[in-house]
Amino acid sequence: MLDVKFIRDNLALVKKSTKEKGYKTDIDEVLRLDDERKEVLLRVEKLRTERNEISSKMKGGKPAPELIERGKQIKADLAEEEQALASAEEKLKNLLKTVPNVIFDDVPLGGEECSVEVKKWGKNHTTGVDHLDYATSRDWVDFERGAKVAGAKFYYLKDGLALLENALFQYGLSKVLEHGFTYMTVPDMVSSRVLEGCGFNPRTSEQSDEYYIEGEDLAMIATAEMPLTGYHMDEIIDEDKLPLLYAGYSACFRKEAGTYGKYTRGLFRVHQFNKLEMYAFCLP
Repeated sequence: MLDVKFIRDNLALVKKSTKEKGYKTDIDEVLRLDDERKEVLLRVEKLRTERNEISSKMKGGKPAPELIERGKQIKADLAEEEQALASAEEKLKNLLKTVPNVIFDDVPLGGEECSVEVKKWGKNHTTGVDHLDYATSRDWVDFERGAKVAGAKFYYLKDGLALLENALFQYGLSKVLEHGFTYMTVPDMVSSRVLEGCGFNPRTSEQSDEYYIEGEDLAMIATAEMPLTGYHMDEIIDEDKLPLLYAGYSACFRKEAGTYGKYTRGLFRVHQFNKLEMYAFCLP
């Protein structure tokens, strides 16, 4: 999430990036809400200061009736203004979530057809067996029964392919351990605070890629990166203890919202898969 001060200091850039990324966020409205929040905050701070002054005057003796009356009025006014402040902060926060990061000048605008080839390595093969056909012919993957029990884009891995996945995980794990990473299994769910802190903010409810748990402040993780990011949340780490290297293994759950998975076949854009995530807490 971009800081409001950064938006103010780089208004033209933020507006340009927002437009070029196809977002409809009103950046001027962001600044207006921030100004509104500041005005309410100023009133709240003034009332709190006066409340504290009255509280000091009421110590050590019988306070004057007008002082008591003013104290009651401040209490009522402060409750109203603090509620208005909370509302203003919530409105601003929700709108800030829809402001995209700025883009670099050398990023091409448009769809995949506008992508620029940076480097090519090796030869492009034009023949070969489709991976799904290859695996299905050996009875290594079953999308039909996966769809039967959980819906489209869920699957079973079997026999050789399931064993290969496990072997790849063990190989990857042995490599990261060699490089000093601490292996961790992680929660498969995180709170909305962790989700937002990781930057996984849906632009709209339809574009949310996470599976939310109804009635709970929890979502299924899309990557072990989420719980690993939250692992040291609200902690201060001494620089001499850095870097902290973690390898998190988990199942990953993704809606693949939008049309991303519509035209892909096989083990692409699926709703669940396993992944070993390398993560480092380090200095910039």
